[in-house]
Amino acid sequence: MNKSTLLAGALSLAMITPVMAGHCPLDAKAIDKALQTTSLSAAQKSEVQALRDKGMELHKSGDHKKSEQNLAKAMRMLLEAE
Repeated sequence: MNKSTLLAGALSLAMITPVMAGHCPLDAKAIDKALQTTSLSAAQKSEVQALRDKGMELHKSGDHKKSEQNLAKAMRMLLEAE
């Protein structure tokens, strides 16, 4: 499975199941994997990592809607880099 497929699936899941808070860790894992091979600049990678970290912080605090928004933004940045 390539990075695009993995991220597209995770992004789709994030968009169609907003009440399913349990997928945030899966999204973060997909972001971590994609960061290893992305062509983003160092500054963009840093922004993606910050969005991922903030998303997981929000997930852990129970704010799943904002968590999903941060994780989805990070995934969009990775998808646009392809």
